[in-house]
Amino acid sequence: MKRILSLIFLVLTASVIQISLAGCAYKLSSKSMLLPGNVKRVQIPLFKNKSIEPETEVFFTNALKTEALKSGLVSLQDSENTSEAVLQGTVTAVDVVAEESVIEAKNATYLPSRTVLATQYRVVVTINLVLQKKGSSEILWSGSFKQLKNYSAPQITLPVINTSNSLYNFSAKRQTLEVLAKEMMQEAFDRMLENF
Repeated sequence: MKRILSLIFLVLTASVIQISLAGCAYKLSSKSMLLPGNVKRVQIPLFKNKSIEPETEVFFTNALKTEALKSGLVSLQDSENTSEAVLQGTVTAVDVVAEESVIEAKNATYLPSRTVLATQYRVVVTINLVLQKKGSSEILWSGSFKQLKNYSAPQITLPVINTSNSLYNFSAKRQTLEVLAKEMMQEAFDRMLENF
């Protein structure tokens, strides 16, 4: 009998704790969030590209559209006429800088003396976004984003050839820009939902 009472007490205590904790959980759902101005239909035109890096605007436009579609909170419109607002983006800068360098020795067999080889590149992207009410100059939200990511530089291949793989460099830079676009537009859309 004593065992049964202690078991009942234990079950009741566990139930009370479970019920009380269920009401204290922080709600992370974005379903209750809306874009600033309660916008539900938005047009996202192709970003403007003020950088010297070609096709960057396509990566960022597609990444932002993907985030908007994944959220399920807005309907993307092809035309400004059917939208409530226009979300315009601008790639203001893409800087690619050699981050780390290795200086080869003076007696290097296959390289000119005092050759400096980059071992890593840093890509820094700056983006501006503006959510503007359709047909007016009212800005519902705006934000600037700057992020960087590194990628390994192409390496000298065979000593006889003494060259680096330029196709690798192009491909690695492009992949880095695509990753940056996804990460930055995810952050941008989240900040827009929070109106931050």
